[in-house]
Amino acid sequence: METEHDLMWTRRRFLAGFLGTGTAVAGIGLFSSTASAQPPQQAPPVRDTINGILSFVVPGNDAYSHQQGVATDRPGGVTPGTAESLERTLDQAVAIPMFGPAGITLPGAAGAAVLLNIFATTADPAAAAGPFAAPFANLDHATKAQVFEWLDTDPRFEGFILRFVVNTIPTLAAFAAYSEVSAFDRAQRTTTGRPVGWELSNYAGPSDGWDEVIGYYGGVDKVEA
Repeated sequence: METEHDLMWTRRRFLAGFLGTGTAVAGIGLFSSTASAQPPQQAPPVRDTINGILSFVVPGNDAYSHQQGVATDRPGGVTPGTAESLERTLDQAVAIPMFGPAGITLPGAAGAAVLLNIFATTADPAAAAGPFAAPFANLDHATKAQVFEWLDTDPRFEGFILRFVVNTIPTLAAFAAYSEVSAFDRAQRTTTGRPVGWELSNYAGPSDGWDEVIGYYGGVDKVEA
C-alpha cells in the first residue's frame, strides 16, 4: 500500500519531469475522453476542470457538484457564463508561460487545468476514468481539498509563477461565482436579469437609497456649520 510519502515522491517526480521537458505536453491528451466535448489529443479539458473548481468552491445543483458528493438544491458556482469568466480571467492574469524554461507555453486556464489534473490523478488514479474528461472534476470534494492542499504546500513551486497561480485559483473562482457574470451582457455592459451571485449572497440589488437610512439619527435633519 502506498504511503503519503510514496504519493508525495511520485507526485514530485512526475512534476519534475513535467517541468523539465517540453515533450510532456503530449501527455495532455491522456486527460481527454469521449465523455466531454473537448477535442481529444489537442488540448487539456479546460472547461471540465474549471467547472470542477467552481463546484468545489461554491457547490450547487449541477452535475459537477453531485459528482463530488457535495451539492445543494439551488444554483452555485457552475452557472451560465461563470466558467467562461474564470477562464478569461486566468488567461489574462497569467499571460506568460506557466512552466518556466521548459518551452511549454499555455494560457493561464489551460496551464491550471494541466496542473490540477496531474495532481488529481496522483490523489486518485481512478479519477481519469470518471464521467468528465478532467480527472479533477471526477474527484470527491474531500480529495479536491487534498489536491489544493498539496498545491499550496509543495516546495517545488517556490520562485515559480505557479505559486501565484495556485493561490489565486480558488479566490478567483469565488469572485466569479458571486459576481454578476451569470446575467451580464458584456456588449451592453448591463445585467439581463437577477444574477445567481445576488441570490447566493442575498443581495437585494442596486438602489438609490433606503427609507430607513434617509435623514439623520434622532430626528436631526441638518447640521449648522
